[in-house]
This record gives sequence, structure tokens and C-alpha cells, in this order.
Amino acid sequence: MNIQKLIIPLSNFDRDRSSVLDLGGPRIISATEVSIPIQPPLKCKYILEMNSREGEIPRRTLDRVLTVFKLFKDSLILSKLVFIGTQFDYLPHYTHWTDPDRGVPLYRLSEDEETKFCKFWNEYIEINPDIFAVFRFHLADYRAYSPDRFVDYVESLEYLFVPDSGEGEIAYKFCTRGSLILGRNKLPDERRQIFSNLKNAYSLRSAIVHGRNNVNKLLRGRTWEDNLQPIRCYARDAIKFFFQAGCLDNATVRKELMEKLLIFKAKIQ
Repeated sequence: MNIQKLIIPLSNFDRDRSSVLDLGGPRIISATEVSIPIQPPLKCKYILEMNSREGEIPRRTLDRVLTVFKLFKDSLILSKLVFIGTQFDYLPHYTHWTDPDRGVPLYRLSEDEETKFCKFWNEYIEINPDIFAVFRFHLADYRAYSPDRFVDYVESLEYLFVPDSGEGEIAYKFCTRGSLILGRNKLPDERRQIFSNLKNAYSLRSAIVHGRNNVNKLLRGRTWEDNLQPIRCYARDAIKFFFQAGCLDNATVRKELMEKLLIFKAKIQ
């Protein structure tokens, strides 16, 4: 076994507490407690220290780690370095691009959130970052242009909600199944709003990828960030739902699950 200690700087991470946050092996500790061989010195308050996984390259470990943080709460965690002993892997494309509507985020864990985060970490750290929906959700945060980010989030959702896209009616399945899953614990009016949001999102995605001239109309007078935020949250929720159901990467089981939920909903109405 070739297990090595990895150090992942969390460049925009902060906490209410300064003590070590033990995640059951991995630890979040103050950056001042480690010596990182790089110049100029990194400007971060905390680092994540964990063992590598046999057979997994460090940058894939980084992807799993960042995905877990982003699934836990609607916030963006930033890191583009993994240290392996005296060596490091640098991912320059993991850049957070800013514009007038999108500033530099801060990912903060409150004292009340830390116990929940530890539990969440141990539930989700085995998530496979190579699954298309997970990869697109993760990748979207590093896109330089808002339309590209939007398309990535919608494609992540489409992968999950329409595993049978070859059978047609993609937009209808996207909206009906999506509102079923995302609105499962919500009131009828909220489910109708989710359906409407998904319908508009799919239309906007189609306008972007097919070069139609109605993109501005579909933005409905809102900024790109205003349109992106709910779709990003939908992607987070859907990934977590299907991960818990054990079918994040099983199209057949996802389709069967959604069909059963539709039948059950029809019986109780």
C-alpha cells in the first residue's frame, strides 16, 4: 500500500472555532501548524490534512473533498493545490472568476454547523467525482462565463432526471420528474414554482446551446447570478437525493425509482 499524507489548503475557508476539527481521520487545522514548501506563502487560515487513497490520484481526492463541502451548504469552497510530501499538484483551471454580479465568496462553518458537517462528511466522502452529474456540478464553479456555468448545472440535472433521454420527451421529463424530486417535501404552490423554474431553465439552456436569440428574454430581467443560484441549489439537492438512494450512477434504477414515485403520487391524489 502506498498511502501518503495529503495537505489541501482551503483558501476561502473560515470557522467560528480555532481548534482542530476532526472528521474521523482527516482533520481541518490551522495553516500555521504546517510547513508548506511553496513561494510565495499561501494566504489561507486553514488546511485539510488527510491520507491519500490507494489508486486515486491526489487531484481526484481534491475533487471529492471540494464536492463534499459544496454539497453540504450553498457556498463555494476554493482550492487548487494538493501537497503530497514535498511535491504538489497545481490545478490552475480551478479559478474563481469574478464579475460585477459575482464576488469572492467566503465558506464559513459556524460552531453549530460543525457536528452536522462531520456527519455529512462521513456520509458523502465516498462520492465518485467522475460521475457526470457530479463532475458537471463541480466543474461549473470554475467556468469563466455565466452561460457555460448555467449549461453545466442544467446538464447535471438532465443526467439525473432523464436517464432515458433516447426515448424522447426530454423537456417534459426534466420538468415533471425534477419537480417531483425537488418538491417532494414542499407545498403544491412550491412544487408548481419548481416546475416553472425548471421549464424556464431548460428553455434557457436550449437557447444557449442552439444559438437562439431569445436568451435575454428568458433571463426575465434578472442577472445571470439570480438565474444561476436556484439551479445550482437544485443540482445540489438532486445529487444528494440520488446518492442517498444509491443510484447516482445507475440510470436504470433512477428511472425505476422516479416511475415508482410518480405512481405513488398519483395514487394518493
